[in-house]
Amino acid sequence: MNTQKTTTAVAIAAMVTIALVLGLSQSQTTSAADAPKGNNVYVFAEGVTPVATFQFRDALVTYEFQAFTQLTGFGAAGRGNTPEFTLQKIAGNTPYLYEAVDQTHEFTTRAILDFPYKEFSVTVNLMQAGQPVRTFDYSRCQITGYKVVTEFDKEEGYVTGGKTGFAVMDQFTFTCGGYMPQNPAYEEMTKPKAPY
Repeated sequence: MNTQKTTTAVAIAAMVTIALVLGLSQSQTTSAADAPKGNNVYVFAEGVTPVATFQFRDALVTYEFQAFTQLTGFGAAGRGNTPEFTLQKIAGNTPYLYEAVDQTHEFTTRAILDFPYKEFSVTVNLMQAGQPVRTFDYSRCQITGYKVVTEFDKEEGYVTGGKTGFAVMDQFTFTCGGYMPQNPAYEEMTKPKAPY
């Protein structure tokens, strides 16, 4: 009788082990292709995120960025205030911008005066709840700097799933011929109202 109980217990343990192994091997794994993308992955103060639209000769494209920094340009024109700014984002999914970087790298060492992605315009919108809260229209822009950096070990940055991690970032620097700031909230507030 004891032998039968022992045999039954071993059989049950074997079936549970097999079921557990099969269950674990069939569980879904999340790959990079399935990972969430875009600025909705990150926490931005009051939900304000930078979004840039590039007008190249052959395309109008919009990309989300994680960082926007104005370097120079505020003040009266002609006083050495050439507009310059940087945009930073997780690497990838910017084929037109990468082409502009590659052409700039290739052609600036040659005596070619013009190339397709040499000059373009950029509109940077600081978006909140789908609406622009501040807009910067840059004209006659060129890429004057590009590098890839890896951010890590920063408590306040690139936290997803409750864990900090590595972030491979593209950093673009732009120098432009001019820029015009816009204040969409003020423009909406002061727009003439239609009479009833």
